[in-house]
Amino acid sequence: MADNVLKSDEEKAEELKAWWKSNGLSVAAGVGLAIAGMFGWQQWQQHKLDQSEGASKILSQINKNPSDTELLKKLNTEYGNTPYTSLAALNAAKAACNANKTDECINQLKVANNSSLEDIAIIAKVRLARTLISTNKLDEASSLLSSIKSAAYSSLVAELNGDLFLAKKDITKAREAYDKALLSSGGQNSQLLKMKRDDLGDGS
Repeated sequence: MADNVLKSDEEKAEELKAWWKSNGLSVAAGVGLAIAGMFGWQQWQQHKLDQSEGASKILSQINKNPSDTELLKKLNTEYGNTPYTSLAALNAAKAACNANKTDECINQLKVANNSSLEDIAIIAKVRLARTLISTNKLDEASSLLSSIKSAAYSSLVAELNGDLFLAKKDITKAREAYDKALLSSGGQNSQLLKMKRDDLGDGS
């Protein structure tokens, strides 16, 4: 410390020049990278915002006409990495089902099933499983239901498994599945679920 105090301003200046000569390039590079990183992050955030706004506008148009295949194609092509494609697919599936276009309904639900948003993906799986059961594609429905692990949907999955076993004419397993659905519903039982279970009797 004493040496530092005794050094003249000129000596300190010379030391600083020497240090900067040795380290200045790396310091400048670090500052440059930091600035570039900040600029890149801002650009990325703006890109995501632009993507979201563009996809939202198309989704708004699709909501008015869910069967517009050109708009659906545009959304999937230009904004396939946004959640809006899954929402549009759910709407398109509903419109197709209401119009008895079962194959189109299934195709759109499979698109929504791949959503990065868990809730949307599960809703799509549930609706797809129900549609597959109604069209007697029972093995595919069974595989789909087994992939739903969320506890929040356990009662609904159990009910659909009951529907599945009933379609397979396995009344015993259908009763068990409906009982499980009633038990896991937390008292929020639908009248339809109760009717399904009552219709199967006690098995005696």
